[in-house]
Amino acid sequence: MLKHRGRALILSLLVAGGAVAASGCRQDMHDNPRYEPYEAGSHREIPEGTVARGAIDTNPSAPKVVQAAASPTPAAGAAAPAVPGATPAPVSAVPVGEDGLPFRITKQILDRGQNRYNISCLPCHGALGDGNGMIALRGIRRPPSYHDERLRKAPTSYFYDVITNGFGAMSNYADQLTPEDRWKVIAYIRVLQLSQRADGNQLKEGDRQKLEEAEHATEGHQTAGGHSNQ
Repeated sequence: MLKHRGRALILSLLVAGGAVAASGCRQDMHDNPRYEPYEAGSHREIPEGTVARGAIDTNPSAPKVVQAAASPTPAAGAAAPAVPGATPAPVSAVPVGEDGLPFRITKQILDRGQNRYNISCLPCHGALGDGNGMIALRGIRRPPSYHDERLRKAPTSYFYDVITNGFGAMSNYADQLTPEDRWKVIAYIRVLQLSQRADGNQLKEGDRQKLEEAEHATEGHQTAGGHSNQ
């Protein structure tokens, strides 16, 4: 009888010990926490001190577009508009923002910018940036000329934003042009803008001579072409 009681006591102690051990097991690997959408902790947080991939200096702040002030009302006694009742032409929106380039301009940068421009931009914007590209000449919507006063005064960050995000009928070129190449294209656009308005008298003697030779060659080619048509 005593022997059976001893066995029962030992068995009860083993069962009790197993229950205590089982109660201490964690179920984290079996019952994972569940989060509701947008619940705190449901999104992976960026570790402190994380730096964006690539050069931060090549990503400017987004430009702003502000409407230029309307023309003031003519004072008493001033000349009336040419057409009575005519409304003044709408004033174009003027983009403002950060200007300048994140690197020093070199010939290698301009060569790269010209290369990327000829591939991605020339079909619509034309070789001179006047909007007379082959796409526009075939009837597709003509883009604005880079030589318009609005775009000549626009900051470089405006061009960067348009290339990155697109504008109007123009889709974005973020997949075709890296951030660095976008800046190089913008540098070449500035060259195009300057080339059509530059004062030849301010050029160096050697550059002025090359310009004159190119003009004479162009005139000679046009003259020869005219004779051949007669």
